[in-house]
Amino acid sequence: MGGMMLTKSKRLLIMTIWVSLILLVLTGCGKSGHKFANQEPTIRITSYEGYDDSELLAHYADSLFIFQQKIFWSASDPDGVITGYAYRVKDQNGNPISTPGNEYIDLNGDVTPENVIERFGTGWVLHYKPNANQDLPLNDPNSRRTIWTSAKYAVINFPAADENGNPITKESTFEVIAIDNRGGITPVHPSYPKRSIAWRNFKSTSARPTCFLSTTKGNPDGEEVGSGIRLSFTMKDELNPSVPAIPYKFEFKIIKLQPDSTTIISESDWYDTSISPNDTNINKFLLTRYTTPSLSYDIENGVTQSITKVVARTYNMAGVTSETDGYSSISFKVKAGFRPKTLIYNKRCYALGQNHYVDYYDESSAEVMPFTITSGTQRYATHFFVDLDSTLTAINSNNIKVWLRWGWHGEYGKILASGDYVVNDDPYERKIDYLLDRFTDKNYYSEITHFDLRLDGQPYNYPPLANDPNAHIVDEDGKAWIRLPLYSPVRQTLVLTSLSSGLHTFEVRCVDLQGEVDPIPAVFTFLLVDNLPIANRNGILIIDDDPNHPSVAPDAIIRAKYEEMLADYNGPKDFIKRKTDIEAGDTHQDLSLRHLAPSDLQKYKLVIYHNDNFQSSGNLKLENDGLTLYLRSGGNLIISSTNTLAQNLDAFVLAKQKTIISFLGVYYESPPASILSNALTIRPFFQQALGQNGYPNVNLQYSAANEPSFVNLINNYQGLATITYFPKINVNATAIYKMGIKPVGYTPNGPTQEQFNTYNNQIIGIRCVTGNSHCYTFGFPLSYMYTPDVKTMMNKILSEVM
Repeated sequence: MGGMMLTKSKRLLIMTIWVSLILLVLTGCGKSGHKFANQEPTIRITSYEGYDDSELLAHYADSLFIFQQKIFWSASDPDGVITGYAYRVKDQNGNPISTPGNEYIDLNGDVTPENVIERFGTGWVLHYKPNANQDLPLNDPNSRRTIWTSAKYAVINFPAADENGNPITKESTFEVIAIDNRGGITPVHPSYPKRSIAWRNFKSTSARPTCFLSTTKGNPDGEEVGSGIRLSFTMKDELNPSVPAIPYKFEFKIIKLQPDSTTIISESDWYDTSISPNDTNINKFLLTRYTTPSLSYDIENGVTQSITKVVARTYNMAGVTSETDGYSSISFKVKAGFRPKTLIYNKRCYALGQNHYVDYYDESSAEVMPFTITSGTQRYATHFFVDLDSTLTAINSNNIKVWLRWGWHGEYGKILASGDYVVNDDPYERKIDYLLDRFTDKNYYSEITHFDLRLDGQPYNYPPLANDPNAHIVDEDGKAWIRLPLYSPVRQTLVLTSLSSGLHTFEVRCVDLQGEVDPIPAVFTFLLVDNLPIANRNGILIIDDDPNHPSVAPDAIIRAKYEEMLADYNGPKDFIKRKTDIEAGDTHQDLSLRHLAPSDLQKYKLVIYHNDNFQSSGNLKLENDGLTLYLRSGGNLIISSTNTLAQNLDAFVLAKQKTIISFLGVYYESPPASILSNALTIRPFFQQALGQNGYPNVNLQYSAANEPSFVNLINNYQGLATITYFPKINVNATAIYKMGIKPVGYTPNGPTQEQFNTYNNQIIGIRCVTGNSHCYTFGFPLSYMYTPDVKTMMNKILSEVM
């Protein structure tokens, strides 16, 4: 048994040895094995300048090419995949060179793999490795860089200039190799060493580009400028049409001339715009008294001592320079004393909060106002109101936001057909972006760089710069500011929140390239007022919107009549006259043409608004916003008017000002009301307001009925024609007065039966109660009525609201 086991073990051992030997042979084990050695990749150039890679390319070997070529290549690997490519450019002597767009090459071999150096040498173009920090330049040893790229083409700007930038024909060689996934690189052919690298010779040429020089604010053309300007360079390459006009660099020099513009006083060296410490864009270069080079004054004590001329040239990507005459120079005279002027764009300053808004969209607005949605209704921001003290006001709330916007004199205007501009400082016009002197309105070709801000006597709190000492400016008088760059996140807009009630003052001044600040800061002051509870309101405000007219609306008589109507009320009574373009008054107009500020209205328990002059449409249509906010907060309102009330109410409807229509109790349609007549002599039928629902009758005042009217035509016709009536009223409204007219056949000027049927008993007075708000709307002028009757009616109203 033991012998048999030994025999089987030997057999198993022999079999294992044979299997191992076979596997060694199959896998090519051993250093001398070549059956599965890595096969190195091959590469070829497939196209450039539109030519395919073929034997036909030989016919173009001596052809001239435009200096910029987009060269494509293709590589293959028989036993793997291509993982990268490396390329370089050599001059006619075979030395690797850098070219614009491929400036960084590995001449020393610090990055190039040893096997590449051994076969082909150095000078390969450098690239960033994936996810490398590209803020570090490729010539920084700390940057993560490589000679390999995954790109299958390269844009090469071959040199075509001599050492002075003059165009010449130059020969260069482009070479590209490949690497595979096992580290193999393009091989060297034993018989044809150069054939291992994909290469092509190029004879390149370039025409001269053209340089254009100006400033960022236009060509001064010999005019006066401030001591801070920014040069603006442009290159055109129309003679190389197939190449994008991309400049390699710009250079300029400063020449000082005698006032005769011919004699040179001094001339600087050429300066390269690509090394400007103030501008990263080579198309710009800042010049001030403190830069290198610097500006110096040409005008001293009002006398021109010199003229400054700047001459510029550009280099295209082939290294060819432009000529230095023609369009490549500008002249100007540097003068001291120019200052910027700061503007606050009041049109674009507004607020939005629970107690300050409008709930309709103004289609005439030049911008879409910020808005919120409350209970499904959009509430839009609106301008500040102007109160009776001529102060910008809004009623405060815990969610109020205030938008402030500012700029400078010259920022906005119109461009004329001639190409000239007109500055109008309207922020809804075109941004023309000039800068005009505060004192002379002259363009001094500078720019705004910063804004200094203050709010409520302190530097505006801007956390990102809270610890930056350069951002905190203190004037000689101790006044402190925060200085923000023009292109900071704030830019030219602040949105203020969490503001306490009280007076707030925002100050801003601009800073220009000279480093000069506006000597007179722009100031925006506004007052946030607490919402006044209903219990704290008192008195009556009577608003006279009747243009004075000796025959139909004498101010003194109408004022006396309203005083008599309210004689039984012992509380405060304030009378104000609404100002118009032709008549002085007590109110002030805001940017939305409104005169009634809710901060004033909310002080009163009752507001009476009257326009009893039928010859004037009045301004009720402009006062929706203030009256709506007043009524919404629990205010009470009486409107006394004439036939013109109908058109004012229609204006509310057409402007989609639905809220005030609802408060007044008027039916929301166009037109919401009708008129008896628009002239005293046509249908003078009205004689009595017939009281409804417990309201007393109110008779028209005329000589035959009670006492003479101050309007002679009413005495003559014994009736009034200029009446608004309401064919339909809101379901929440109550008719409190109807029209009582003359009977048919009345003398003088009685109605026909048809007219009587049409106008008699039409609703001319309505009451609408919404929450705590009571509105009384009269389509007949209370001052035209018999005062004792009106007084009785007023006492009833006062008993309901006071």
